[in-house]
Amino acid sequence: MYNRKELDAMAHSRIKKLAIAKAKQRSEKSSWIQVTAKGQLIDYIVDGRLPKEIPPLAPTPTPTPQAKPITNSGSLEDMLAEKVAEKLGGNISERVETIEGDLIETFTEETEKLSKRVDKKIASLQRPIKVYINDVETKPVSGVKHKQFPFVLECLKIFKRVWLCGPSGTGKSHLIEQCAKAMGFSTDQGNYEYLKGSAGVTEFHMTGRMTFDGTFIDGSVSRSFRPIGSFLCLDEFDGFDSNAGLVFNSVFDDQGILATPNDKDNPFVKKHEDFHVAIASNTWGDGNDFDYAGRGQLDGATLDRMQSVKAYIDYDKNVERALAGDFTDMAESLWNLRERCNKNHVRRIVSTRLFIDGQKWMLAGKSTNQFLDIITTGWTKEELDKINISQLKRESK
Repeated sequence: MYNRKELDAMAHSRIKKLAIAKAKQRSEKSSWIQVTAKGQLIDYIVDGRLPKEIPPLAPTPTPTPQAKPITNSGSLEDMLAEKVAEKLGGNISERVETIEGDLIETFTEETEKLSKRVDKKIASLQRPIKVYINDVETKPVSGVKHKQFPFVLECLKIFKRVWLCGPSGTGKSHLIEQCAKAMGFSTDQGNYEYLKGSAGVTEFHMTGRMTFDGTFIDGSVSRSFRPIGSFLCLDEFDGFDSNAGLVFNSVFDDQGILATPNDKDNPFVKKHEDFHVAIASNTWGDGNDFDYAGRGQLDGATLDRMQSVKAYIDYDKNVERALAGDFTDMAESLWNLRERCNKNHVRRIVSTRLFIDGQKWMLAGKSTNQFLDIITTGWTKEELDKINISQLKRESK
């Protein structure tokens, strides 16, 4: 059973479901649960204590009042009221209360059914996905998948290259790694190379260098060309230096001959026929924009080689919902925050990573509002006013 700390971190809706389940076990009414505060529900789940204003719920018979004889001295309204009471067989307010309770219980049951369907859908997202390319089944990969997973995998199977572009924190590099594993490539297998773009990455990091004692050491690109089938992930691709980026034309074209000038024995290396490459970026190679400074303009030849294998990777709510776990209120608040930023032109990134971090903070005992305070630390007053952070926090309670 859950302890108080775990219950306090859960959403109010989840607490209600647990309280209803306990009420059913104890053969008690549950209609009061829908209008009871979260703290009182936790007391009931842990200790079995009912709120003071709720009496011990042993159902009591409803007395049937005797219908008063109709006299001609009363008004028309009185006569109608007496007739209605007689037909209902009891006090009208008591009957209305009974009907209200029945409706609340029915609503609760339907809510539980809907919740189970949602949980089932999330579970289906976490099952291994089987993808067939040209009637060949790929290897199953566990974990939640982005909606673009099948298309990215298809590009890799057909063209052996793919370009993923999208906002920061959408899981582009993770998606590439999942697709590589589905095709049998991984760091554990020793056939998966990863290189992240930055101005400090030189041509030697890619094509290899010679040490002081005359030993040649492969770079990430030349090393991935040599084995019998390798996978190369080029992350932050629009962050590479433009001169170093020219090396990648050999990576993307069909001929695939890479110059390795520092290797005296093998100055050229040809990529293996089973070589695959995937690149990830925040821009489509047009250079800097307001959100992503330091991004270079990509070479036209590189852009031409990747025209047919582009995939836009946006935030996927199904992935984020699964990453948030039981903390649906936290997920709703992050989606609300992202929407407010976009609507009010606040240039702040509310990425998928925050749903992972949010679940960790919730498990550590933080509230949703405390998490919102953490992630908006450093935002300007103008930005906080634009998104109306006070209203967002009230809605998050």
